Amino acid sequence: MTPATKPAMTRAPGISKEIEDAAWFVLGAGLQGKPSALDGRTLTWTAEVAGELLERLERGVPDSKAPMMTNLRQNLEDASRGAKQLAVELLFLQSLPLAHEVKSLKVKRARVAEAASWLEPPLELPEELYKGMTDHGVIRDRTAEFNWTIWDHLKWLCRFVQHVDQQPSSVLNKSLKDPLAFHQLAAGTPDDQPAIRRSVEYLVWPGYFEPVVADVERQEIRDAFASLVGGAKGDSDEEITADIHRIRLYLDQQAGQRIDWYARQLVSQWRKVGDPGRRAWLLRTHQDASDLLAAWHDQEKVTLAVEHLRLLDPGVTAGLVQHAVDEDYKHLGYVEREDTKTAVFAFLTVMKPGDLALYQHSGAVRLGVVLGEPEHNEDNRRMRRKVRWFDEAHPVTDLPRHVQRQLATPGIIVDVTRVAQALQALLPAEAEAEAEADDAATPDAAVEPLAEGFRPLTEEFAQSLHMDLEPLQEIAELLEENRQLVLYGPPGTGKTYLAKHLAAELAGDATDERVKLVQFHPSYAYEDFFEGFRPDKTDEGQVSFKLVAGPLRRLAEEAAKPGNEKKPYFLIIDEMNRANLAKVFGELYFLLEYRDDRIYLQYSPNEPFTLPDNLYIIGTMNTADRSIAMMDAAIRRRFSFIELHPKTEPVKGSLLRFLEARQLDTTPALLLDALNDAIDEWDRDLMIGPSYFMKKSAQTPKGLRRIWKYELMPLMEEHYHGQLNRAQLQERFGLEQLMGRLASR
Repeated sequence: MTPATKPAMTRAPGISKEIEDAAWFVLGAGLQGKPSALDGRTLTWTAEVAGELLERLERGVPDSKAPMMTNLRQNLEDASRGAKQLAVELLFLQSLPLAHEVKSLKVKRARVAEAASWLEPPLELPEELYKGMTDHGVIRDRTAEFNWTIWDHLKWLCRFVQHVDQQPSSVLNKSLKDPLAFHQLAAGTPDDQPAIRRSVEYLVWPGYFEPVVADVERQEIRDAFASLVGGAKGDSDEEITADIHRIRLYLDQQAGQRIDWYARQLVSQWRKVGDPGRRAWLLRTHQDASDLLAAWHDQEKVTLAVEHLRLLDPGVTAGLVQHAVDEDYKHLGYVEREDTKTAVFAFLTVMKPGDLALYQHSGAVRLGVVLGEPEHNEDNRRMRRKVRWFDEAHPVTDLPRHVQRQLATPGIIVDVTRVAQALQALLPAEAEAEAEADDAATPDAAVEPLAEGFRPLTEEFAQSLHMDLEPLQEIAELLEENRQLVLYGPPGTGKTYLAKHLAAELAGDATDERVKLVQFHPSYAYEDFFEGFRPDKTDEGQVSFKLVAGPLRRLAEEAAKPGNEKKPYFLIIDEMNRANLAKVFGELYFLLEYRDDRIYLQYSPNEPFTLPDNLYIIGTMNTADRSIAMMDAAIRRRFSFIELHPKTEPVKGSLLRFLEARQLDTTPALLLDALNDAIDEWDRDLMIGPSYFMKKSAQTPKGLRRIWKYELMPLMEEHYHGQLNRAQLQERFGLEQLMGRLASR
């Protein structure tokens, strides 16, 4: 390529002059055939130099578990100075425009500086290179492509440099005067990589192109605002680009300044409601096809068999998929057709580049990242997507229990986004996580730890309850593991008190907004607990019925909101055994055991419901009426049962610790022990808890007699009705008699 003089470009500014100027510092010299701006003498943008760097990149990743920069350094050993310097420039261009949540400023600068240190002598980077490396960035890559495909991006940039060097000066000059001509130049690069190409197009022509690189986001923006400019012109890449440009000029005029597509008020208008961002997909073959799974891994792809299905385009609607499968798969049963519909729609429309993918084989799980859009094999018998699979296999038995439950969900393609965070933690260092894990403060980084890991209880908390720490910690661990438990025991053992304080401590919420309490009773029903129709008056004064959510549904929806899924929520059900539990829980019984499954509700049959994994249920049951013995096996199997009894920890000794902490008379503690000793062991459910004696009145003789006469003796009379007469009860359990026994010891 013959060096060209700098043309008179009209580079209208974009939304970040710092980034755009820094990009032109490198791109301007390269596109015009000048020596590298990094040292002012080395020609880096030549077909020969780019070819050498490309050949080294195409050698692949030496160590899949090593950081990306370690692998790149190994590939560049013994490379020419020009190839190493070009690698510095391309690393800079690839990460420069990325927003902080995609790649932090520290990571950007560290990578460029590290690559510069590989040159001999090390390259001293000019100040201009750093000026545009800012934290704010302009590209927010929702599909995570800039993190997962950096190797492919660098290879495309090499091919782009080769392509530029092979063009006549007239073509290059035109491309620097006309953004559409530059697009034709960039799009002519072999093996197109749209995301990095669009990034370069923006950096060269920020006045025309937008820093929106993902297909899904470009489509969403165009579709959301096309009506403002007379409708869409078409669906080709060039037509969508032109549509977005016209829309942006219109919105710029309305706002009086250059708009940012990712500003909160704009995002809410174009981003589809309920978009969860990165999804995770469990992929299965129709049978245990070891050869097919090996082909997936070796050829970096995933496939879906559609040998009987007519040709459907990517982005197809659910309705068209349903019609096509019903017509083309009449030989299948209803259940198989439904599975096929779900799989085809997910593969063609819902799945996006950047999503996590996984498959199971021989008791282990392998993870990957979706990189490509859906394509049809030549014979149209299979659809495929490009997936980068990682080598490490993770035994299913080593995965968290909630992940194992999700992986047991049936289906050909299963949306397992609910456990995406747990799966992402399994990704290897090669998956571009080596720097991000330590340095990139993503929006989720400030959120408290997952509810799956309760913070440890402290000795101070145990002392505040006048209980030992070890049994309390065991209760917390059991709740964390099983998600629901029951505290049962005689009256006065502090079941509700412990449930409330333990939940508040584990929630870490001083306002108790994440802790709710309901009390069951004989007339309590499903409609009270979950949802049901209630009378309502219309504006016209007519009586109607509306569906009203109960405490469980309200708390479940709050726990499932974005941003809340990492916080524990607690529902306390007091006196749980007083209600007809089968009637109250209804079909929710199933979700108590299978949290990650979905069910359809009796009052909301078209709306699947899932019980969030971060919602914990604590029930309390009084054993004095013995109704706990009649509980059905379904409830017993779904709850862990923990006894709170006056003669076992953590209740045992709590009254004495309570009194000693307040420097009060410890006689009530001795009386409580004497009273419970007088009750036969086979009547242990009738024993008395310490809360009766934690009242202020228990510290005076008069108050103590009232407690005995009006609270404790009536309980004894009820318990031993027909077995002991009044005189016998008084002799065995009377206050004076017990005091006398204590005095004689």
